[in-house]
Amino acid sequence: MKVGVVVSGGGHLDEALPLLEAFKGHRVFLVTYIQQSLLHFHHSHIERVYFVRLWGSKGIGLYLSLFVNFFEFFYILIKERPRVIFSTGSEIAILPFFLGKTLLRSKLIFLETVTRVTEPSLTARVVYPISDLFLVQWEGLLKSFGPKAQYRGRVL
Repeated sequence: MKVGVVVSGGGHLDEALPLLEAFKGHRVFLVTYIQQSLLHFHHSHIERVYFVRLWGSKGIGLYLSLFVNFFEFFYILIKERPRVIFSTGSEIAILPFFLGKTLLRSKLIFLETVTRVTEPSLTARVVYPISDLFLVQWEGLLKSFGPKAQYRGRVL
């Protein structure tokens, strides 16, 4: 089985890495934003790393990112054909979640970041309806979502 891990760098990636053990024995690829610090990234559980650009997180930069990344994610997902797509956020997860669900019928697993204690992230609110497994790291956050949300403890 092939698993796509789609996370932004920094804390979201740091939260995802300890969980890769759950995908041991499966073929795992990573998609993240291009950053100088990640250009030579290597992890024993990850076969391949793809980089996409973030042109901006607001205004025209955000729309440009969504437009360009749509085609990049389309290419990556068609090439890799993941059965599962996993993310801890941030907005980088939105396009591959929708594309993976509609094009490939991929199973979607989203883990809300540990920093979201009382308020859900925008990404979590967007991907919640299509996620197959939706996890939060604080029990109090369950009330912000519907019955699909589950609390199983914290990663960090």
